[in-house]
Amino acid sequence: MMNAVKKAWRAFWDRIDWLLLLPCAGLTVLSLFLLTGIYRSDSIRLLRLTGRNIAAQGGALAVGVVIALILANINYRAVVSKWQLYVPAAYLFFLSTFVFGVATDARANAKRWLILPGVNISVQPSEFLKLAFILSFAYHAYRTQERFNRPLNVLLLCLHAFIPVALVQLQGDSGTALMFLIMFLAMMFVAGIKWAYMAVAVIGLPAVIPLVWTFVLEDMHRERILAALFGQVPADGRDPTWQPLQAVKAVANGGLTGRGVFNPPPTCLPEPHNDFIFAVVAEEGGLAAAGLVLGLVTLVALSGLRVAARTPEPGGRLLAVGVSSVLAGQAFLNVAVATGLLPTTGITLPFVSYGGSSLVMSLAMAGLLLNVSAADPGVVWSESFLGRDRRRGEL
Repeated sequence: MMNAVKKAWRAFWDRIDWLLLLPCAGLTVLSLFLLTGIYRSDSIRLLRLTGRNIAAQGGALAVGVVIALILANINYRAVVSKWQLYVPAAYLFFLSTFVFGVATDARANAKRWLILPGVNISVQPSEFLKLAFILSFAYHAYRTQERFNRPLNVLLLCLHAFIPVALVQLQGDSGTALMFLIMFLAMMFVAGIKWAYMAVAVIGLPAVIPLVWTFVLEDMHRERILAALFGQVPADGRDPTWQPLQAVKAVANGGLTGRGVFNPPPTCLPEPHNDFIFAVVAEEGGLAAAGLVLGLVTLVALSGLRVAARTPEPGGRLLAVGVSSVLAGQAFLNVAVATGLLPTTGITLPFVSYGGSSLVMSLAMAGLLLNVSAADPGVVWSESFLGRDRRRGEL
């Protein structure tokens, strides 16, 4: 038994994709370093970030690494084939927030988290729903590839994506809803959607925007957009641009080399441990640290796209694109908000922001990418999707 385990372990390291693994590892180590610096600073009183939070993040890192190793070594075709197990579980887990969900001090009206009984640790089920969506949508698109562009099939694929988008939006989490939309568009494009459908979507966009503005977005989201675009402040005097302006000040304060990780930040920065952690990177580490983080995040995204580009099997390609799009999309939105380019969206920076659920799922997605990268290119998914592989060209 031990010999078999050792053999499997050696085989894993022999086929590891280091261009993907190393930047992910670098970002997670940097995250713990930054969070410890925030905890040690004077801002602890404002943040309520305690040593227990840092320990919980370390525990999430350990759990995420284990899950990543499992997903990297189990045939991803077999994982996808078990959609009857993980899709209902993910949706039930998410829907339970409408009954048992709790809010945080920063988001008192957003009950998006669940408290695990016995350990008093909060989890965000929408993060787990992302991975379930990537796996199940890849399955759906692959199974219907021969009739992919038929109108009924396109409609069903759109419905597949609409369900999680609508449910997440019901919680007022527009940022996460946008991420589901980005994953859907990226995977549809790579799956081979006809340009005619894309043209219809672009033409119909002007008619959809007013509906989304009126019936989908909450007052808070509309205020942020109006303030960012036109400087319009609500009647009660609140300034929705205050948070991103503080982040921009923090980025500017960092200069070239920063003020030091364990120095109290001079800027009153909101949510520095998650939504605005890139501003913390720039303020404490300067342009050098900000450039390093951007470089590592870009390398993760490009590595994922490289995996997709060199994977001849369409199912694996869809998985790689889905994972790459969500990691790259979240990173872009987080950095754009922290630098004042976009209104506040509440999106975390993958591998870096505080949040156990986000970290675990980021590592799980990295493990899935490692799996696709190391897969035998001569094997294609079986027609039954039960994990019984068949060689390309064989019946």
